[in-house]
Amino acid sequence: MCGFVANEKQKVVGDSLKDKTVLVYLPLKPEMAKANNLPVKLPVLVEDMKNITDRDRIDLDVIIRGLEAQSRIERNDYYESYLLYYYFEAFKRALNSGNLEEARQFLEKAARVKKDYRYHFYLGLLLREEEKVELSEIELKKSVEMNEEFYIGYYELGRLLQIQEEYDDAVSSYMKSIEKSGGQFPLPLVAAIDCFISKGEYGTALEIIERVKKEFPLFSDVLLRKGVILNEIQKYSLAEEAFTGCIELENDWKSFYNRAFSRARQGKLFAALEDLRTAFDLSRNTEILYEMAIAEKNIGMLEDSFAHCEKYYSDTKDEKALVLRARILDMLGEYDAAIETLDDTLLELRNTILLHKSLAEGKIASNLNFQDAINESFYNYLIGKYPDSQLPEPNFVESGKINVETLMDLLSDVNDENIVQRVSYFYEGMIPRETMETTLFQVGLFTEMISQLDFLPSQQDYLSYLMAFIVSGNGRTTAIFRTLIYLLRWTVSGFPFRIELFIDEYLEELKDLDFDFALKIAKLVEYGGTDIDTLEEEDHSDPEDVTLAIINALDKGTISELKTQDESLNRYIIRLSGIGGK
Repeated sequence: MCGFVANEKQKVVGDSLKDKTVLVYLPLKPEMAKANNLPVKLPVLVEDMKNITDRDRIDLDVIIRGLEAQSRIERNDYYESYLLYYYFEAFKRALNSGNLEEARQFLEKAARVKKDYRYHFYLGLLLREEEKVELSEIELKKSVEMNEEFYIGYYELGRLLQIQEEYDDAVSSYMKSIEKSGGQFPLPLVAAIDCFISKGEYGTALEIIERVKKEFPLFSDVLLRKGVILNEIQKYSLAEEAFTGCIELENDWKSFYNRAFSRARQGKLFAALEDLRTAFDLSRNTEILYEMAIAEKNIGMLEDSFAHCEKYYSDTKDEKALVLRARILDMLGEYDAAIETLDDTLLELRNTILLHKSLAEGKIASNLNFQDAINESFYNYLIGKYPDSQLPEPNFVESGKINVETLMDLLSDVNDENIVQRVSYFYEGMIPRETMETTLFQVGLFTEMISQLDFLPSQQDYLSYLMAFIVSGNGRTTAIFRTLIYLLRWTVSGFPFRIELFIDEYLEELKDLDFDFALKIAKLVEYGGTDIDTLEEEDHSDPEDVTLAIINALDKGTISELKTQDESLNRYIIRLSGIGGK
């Protein structure tokens, strides 16, 4: 707490306690005594002197024992005011360490000296920790009634009300705290913003935030909340800016974690993964491992994804990791391990992987049951087609699994400078920093490749993540590829296509890859998309527009009339229409 002034004369009390305990009055420099709220002559038990001379700071328990001894010798308001203060300090120490019984003992000692507003305040905090909310509220209110200028009391009362989701009353208490502190206490402003966020009053919260100056002591906390709000109202680019500004002020893991979400929703998948990795390095928060595993899966980094999923499950035993683990192993072609992961409560996924395993082994499992109508229809399609299939294994597949090196070799031989440039980075063991918008040619190439994987559905899924990352790195490309796979499976299974049903089934997944693209699919219900005539007249080559036109044409039943500038994509459209056979 403060230094012992060794060169000043020590003064021994004239009479001792009945148990022969002797006090030494330790003279302190006035400025040190004031800074640490100690008397200029501090009573210390003589046996505690050895605990001071070798230290720069006086231990809290040493101070209390000395002041207690002084109080037993002679009741003195001067010394008892210090004793009361240090009882409360000891109470806070015990409370913060979770030792509630010790905290209560110090509070009872304080009560024997004096019950002022501080006693009721700290009792309120103790009761809150004991989850005695109503009693806590009574004590906290009593403390501010006894001292109407006690701004910390208003703040803690606000926190209690906020915990009870009484947000309006909490805000009132926070505003009172700000008023009584003369605006010098920053915590209640941040807490008030949190209340408005919890109420869903994002506009009000943003109005408050915009008035906060950069000099505000907790400006980075305010900026963090601005980003959270902007994420909530789906303004992801502005949210990313807010989190970036927050990171420039403070290297806090929460900013990286939240920025990862903003970036992923904009299709910046690898940048989002980098933020998650940084957030984990800074915090070691186990929950982030699961998010990292998903992010890595979405760019085809399946081995890394599996490792982080395993670590997350090992630490948490959270069963959601088992589903992700099974999906990763399925794409890796480790079907037996994937099946072992799942019990009968996940029968739909288990049967899906059993189907994939049987197809990879050159046969098709019979008597599998699926609750999902699309899965059931697709299964029936495979059963009907598989016996007559003469589909050779593609050259980028080895023993039923995609060979990444062979795939990159194939892509590097394609007459596309953008693909060749990105593949060259991967060959050198680097990940290209710049993403590229996909082209109609690349989309057509993808549809050609998935048609070669008709009886390897797990490898179609893997290809959609991996190829999108190799040729583009843009989440919109991944979302387009995923959409094209789902459309193909839907139509070849003979299940009636409706945009509303497609949205219900797949929109949430697509939002996590590129929110704007997913939103455009959702808007097809109300506004429709580019019609066939317009697509042909305006010579559209934007893969996004073409994909939306395909969805719209399927819904309207005009898919057979749709033509694009890419022949491979046209062959895919013919399959969707059923003209060329499924």
